[in-house]
Amino acid sequence: MNTQEEVGEFTQIFNALMSLMRKFIFKVLCVGPIPTNISFIMDGNRRFAKKRNLEGLDAGHRAGFISVKYILQYCKEIGVPYVTLYAFGMDNFKRGPEEVKCVMDLMLEKVELTIDQAVSGNMNGVRIIFAGDLNSLNERFRAATQKLMKLTEENRDLIVVVCVAYSTSVEIVHAVRDSCVRKCKNGDGPVALELSDVEECMYTSVVPVPDLVIRTGGGDRLSNFMTWQTSRSLLHRTEALWPELGLWHLVWAILKFQRMQDCLQKKKKFH
Repeated sequence: MNTQEEVGEFTQIFNALMSLMRKFIFKVLCVGPIPTNISFIMDGNRRFAKKRNLEGLDAGHRAGFISVKYILQYCKEIGVPYVTLYAFGMDNFKRGPEEVKCVMDLMLEKVELTIDQAVSGNMNGVRIIFAGDLNSLNERFRAATQKLMKLTEENRDLIVVVCVAYSTSVEIVHAVRDSCVRKCKNGDGPVALELSDVEECMYTSVVPVPDLVIRTGGGDRLSNFMTWQTSRSLLHRTEALWPELGLWHLVWAILKFQRMQDCLQKKKKFH
């Protein structure tokens, strides 16, 4: 057996052991309540690139996409039915035009790659939904998101909401406008809007509100992300930059969610 074959065999054994370990950890974790929807504020890609001396505007973001892959895999194995990812906020468009183009091109590359996986049947039951002001995206990107949503709409094992060109401020304005149009379409004059009317028109109304929000990069802010929907959610911050987020960070956040259940349930009762 040559060196390459030995490395390959060792890798297979290591991966099998890691998979077995995860199954054991997740089985223990599932004794307690599991969040229905975990939202991730993915902060720290640029700092990660600087920390590791990575070259290229997209280096940190490429590392971040690797973390997305593993975190979604872990959530699926745990049995979390919904995951929401804050991929690109409206405020991110204020960054330098070269960086914005670089990030958007990278996202398009990943969306088109995922389309290929969906066509070949390699999505493993994952459904992708894009939420945000998609009309502000270029035509190619918008068409790609629509195609991927259509290809995966029957999948139910894990539903992933990717928030692009998103901010709660824009979402609320959009929701109020849409709810007004819906209620006034018969031309009956002014009508009273209910809270439920607005909530039904939110970009993220297709999934339950988050139970747990995980923010990486040490930040304490929601950064205009789902502030309407997360009023009763648990916010967990970690110093780990997004590309550094791993299995143990996720497990610790869920354990914290389980420990805080009494407090969280009381908040829900009084709302």
